[in-house]
Amino acid sequence: MRDKIDFSLVGALLRKQRQERRYIFRKGNFDFLGFLLQIALIGTFVAFFVIFFGRFMDIYLTIKTHNMPDQPQRLYELLTIAYMLIIVFMTLSGMTAITREMFLADDIKLFSAMPVGAKTLFVAKLISIYRGQLLYSAVTILTVNVTVAVTMTPGAWFYIFTLLLVFLLPVITIAFASILALPFYAIRRFLNSRFVLMFIVVTLLTAGAFVLYSFILGAVKDLLLGDDIRYFFNESVMNGIRVACRYFYPANWISSLMLGHEYVRSSVGIVLVTVFCAVVAMLIIRSILTRVLQARISGDEHFMFPEQDVLPLGSTFGALLKKEFVQIFRTPSYMFSYFSVAVLMPLMVYFCIEVGASLVETLIGINVDLELALFLTLLFSALTNVFCATNISREGPMFYSVKALPVSCRRVFFSKVFFCMIVSVISQVISAVVLGATGYVTWPVALFIFAIGSLFSFAQICFATRYDFNHARFSSEDDGEIKETGSTVSAIIVLGMLFAFLIGGVVLIGRIMLALRLDETASLGYLTYIIVGLITVLVAVLSFVYLIAKLNKKYYEFSGGGLM
Repeated sequence: MRDKIDFSLVGALLRKQRQERRYIFRKGNFDFLGFLLQIALIGTFVAFFVIFFGRFMDIYLTIKTHNMPDQPQRLYELLTIAYMLIIVFMTLSGMTAITREMFLADDIKLFSAMPVGAKTLFVAKLISIYRGQLLYSAVTILTVNVTVAVTMTPGAWFYIFTLLLVFLLPVITIAFASILALPFYAIRRFLNSRFVLMFIVVTLLTAGAFVLYSFILGAVKDLLLGDDIRYFFNESVMNGIRVACRYFYPANWISSLMLGHEYVRSSVGIVLVTVFCAVVAMLIIRSILTRVLQARISGDEHFMFPEQDVLPLGSTFGALLKKEFVQIFRTPSYMFSYFSVAVLMPLMVYFCIEVGASLVETLIGINVDLELALFLTLLFSALTNVFCATNISREGPMFYSVKALPVSCRRVFFSKVFFCMIVSVISQVISAVVLGATGYVTWPVALFIFAIGSLFSFAQICFATRYDFNHARFSSEDDGEIKETGSTVSAIIVLGMLFAFLIGGVVLIGRIMLALRLDETASLGYLTYIIVGLITVLVAVLSFVYLIAKLNKKYYEFSGGGLM
């Protein structure tokens, strides 16, 4: 019997998903703080994008080719590039979502034992993914098109197709993502068992993203300083952009439709590409997803690659450190959030101070390299140390096995703090060396920044470890991996950023205000050393006291770890 789509069963699966979401709200598992943080970040991104994209568009639309202005062509190119970036971003997001929902979701085990066809399950999952992609589409498309509408005076068709595109674009990107999901999953499985290679690939990709980010920051600085970036867009660059836009399918078709050009050709192209990708995706899923279902029900999730033997553990404090290392190193998501992000922290500090220092000095004529370096070090330390917020929760049921060993609770907790501090201190050393070697601060000041950054990291790790212990939430997955950010992680992020802004940010703003009121050449660095040094030492001491306060009693009475 052929595997057909049972739409009544699709509706039942969608109702199940809605009930699960409502259950999360009722049981208080919803990360409200994390939700507010995401909204704030999205709002900040949209605000900055509208400001700088609008200003860039004003400049780009006036660029001439062959000494002739061509505003419609410039707008077509700008929209094509913007839509292509959105399509790439949403396709990558869709690949991740499809891989998670199709191949890694825990409910796959349940469905594998039920009379649920692969196509039916595939459609239900895709509809759920479509809902999530719809939010990305609405934020990105509306942000770009509203910015264009403010600058230009488009007709009614522009607004109509904008709304249509919000609903159509997720269909296109999910169709692309469905084809690419299996190769993506195969590569992921291949790298999962090759931990060093995974670490190198993830770190290089993230470093590349930060390099691109540095170019964006440089462009933003040029716009703020009033530099004429038209000189970058010479004849050869513009010819390259024009040729590239011819092959940016289907973004160029979308741009043509948005601007009211080539209706038939663009519409037919979009429909054919979407249908083709959808059909190919269905054929792939029909032959592959069934194998995944069978593999999950048999308990063999590694249906493509063989399992590797687990290395033997050591003993006492060294064994505890080795356990932490192996757990992180053999879990790709943990390795990224711990090793890769910490390794790249110096890169983030350097890129930001390179732009920020020259920007502040050019705009107000004050050298604030010390305060800016300190602020950036604290800020990125707060963002790179958040992995310690799961020091207890990521143990899962293994925490009870460790608890049953003849090992003191302080040794268990100190091993976690010490392990987190190893990479954090190395990252702080590299950041300080980069700041000193590039001349933004002197070597004694770089040593001071290293000390403050290390003390802050110690305070954050101690506080996060105890806070997570008091609010432990163990994963319900068989491997114990925490795949979603919880309220504890969100709380640590918010508190860390608040400390960075309240200490580093206040010192930076105070330095600027005092220099403007008193004397531009006034030497006020000693105030920074005193204020920041005393506060950071105090916070580190209080965090350590919080970690060890009544720890023995709490540890031996511990029976929490509710499922996430």
